[in-house]
Amino acid sequence: MVVETEHKDFAALQAEYDRLYKQAPIRDEDRAYTWMAGQLRKVLPEASSILDVACGGGFFLRELGRLYGPKTRLNGIDISGEALAIAAKEYPAATYSCSVAEKMPFERQSFDAVTCLGSLEHFLNIGQALAEVKRVLRPAGIFLVMVPNICWYQDVLSVLFTRDRKSRNQTHELFASYGEWKTMLEDAGFEVVRSLKYNGIARAPWKQWLKDLLIPERFSYHFIYLCRPR
Repeated sequence: MVVETEHKDFAALQAEYDRLYKQAPIRDEDRAYTWMAGQLRKVLPEASSILDVACGGGFFLRELGRLYGPKTRLNGIDISGEALAIAAKEYPAATYSCSVAEKMPFERQSFDAVTCLGSLEHFLNIGQALAEVKRVLRPAGIFLVMVPNICWYQDVLSVLFTRDRKSRNQTHELFASYGEWKTMLEDAGFEVVRSLKYNGIARAPWKQWLKDLLIPERFSYHFIYLCRPR
């Protein structure tokens, strides 16, 4: 079982994600995308343009389009052509490009918001990807990013009882603590204006309330950071 980052190149990473998307789209529940889009809307009520980096099958872009409406231009990039084929069918109102995050095909300050859900940790050069996000984001824009926690409570319990972490389905992945991710974002020139814990969105409100109550942020499954460029 691979539990740390493997060395790959872009071609190998593209082949891996094409294979995964041929098997089944990588996605969260629709209610999770609705919740995440709402978190962006709280700090950015209006946006003329939004870019979703590593957009996958376009599921989050669909929710952003529903929430922000037709006046907001939506773009998505992904390394996988298989993912983009799904996205074009799922939400054809957006514009899609096959691109890596480390070199985006956009002019400086093109977007009011950039989003990246559960993908930054898979990029080959995270620092270069963050520099590109800052380049294409407008000065007053918002960067919403979701990343995995190395101290997730289920991993902690798994190590306690089995001496090993839980397995993952993608080999090239970086895990870090809350503080490590925050420092990485700050070193890249972002100011974290808000952070959220993410452990999935339960179907029943009482289950969500219980999760929010019992799982501390530092032991949550993922962290969501809402940032502005400095």
